[in-house]
Amino acid sequence: MTHDHDISPLTRLVARLDRATAGEADLDLIATNFPSLDKALAGGVRRGDLVVLGGDDSAGCSALALGIALRLQHRALFLTSEMHPDRVYERALANTARVSLENIRMGTISDDERIRLATAAVSMRDQAPVVETFTGGGLPRIEAAIGATPAARLVVIDTLEGVLHRDHGHDEALSYAVVALKRLALLKNIAVLLTTHLPGLDRSRADRRPRLTDFGIGGAVGAQADLVLALYREELYDFDHGVSGGAELLILKNRDGARGYVDLFFETRYGRFEDVAE
Repeated sequence: MTHDHDISPLTRLVARLDRATAGEADLDLIATNFPSLDKALAGGVRRGDLVVLGGDDSAGCSALALGIALRLQHRALFLTSEMHPDRVYERALANTARVSLENIRMGTISDDERIRLATAAVSMRDQAPVVETFTGGGLPRIEAAIGATPAARLVVIDTLEGVLHRDHGHDEALSYAVVALKRLALLKNIAVLLTTHLPGLDRSRADRRPRLTDFGIGGAVGAQADLVLALYREELYDFDHGVSGGAELLILKNRDGARGYVDLFFETRYGRFEDVAE
């Protein structure tokens, strides 16, 4: 009997290529199901990857990360340091059913919206991400949650700053967390999608599109991440000149391909990103 670890990497690669040629799914590939993004990434993200998603305050990084988790064909794990699981599921319902978050919270929904919410809840029952809140415990807490959800191929961690379990040596601790999460992605054979703020972003410069250096923490993100994405919404700065809802998802680093950007559209009332190609 031959075990997978007895097969050479080259043999495994050739076998994977043969399966792809035959039209079989690549088990290492995780499609985001945002068509333009998957096209730019040659199909999606891959197991073992650390994907870092950053943006200015209110750009919508958490909403986009949740949107990706909701579009997956397999159940994801969504770990948040910012809200209770009920709040995440509330946003997930608004996203899927296209019902205003404000209406859901106030209970002022129409009969048609109630039907859409019920339909969305049923459709999400077997595929919605597993959501957990972590407010302490650091990386061991995250690793335990991953161990308790072995079927998850994508793990969203929202946010990097929430991983810290100490206040001193802030940048050093963040750098260590980035390195440790990359190791965890390799060890668990999962893709980790990590959201973060941009401490180095200079809002006074002419072009406020995020740059790799804006992620700060000594360049740890640029060094460790396989894929670095950044959200930019012009309307956050120049509402009169920006296209309402228009967003750019910048690919600032792509270890397996080219950099570039894809156009998205953000529906604020639903907390939902759409691919312009759709």
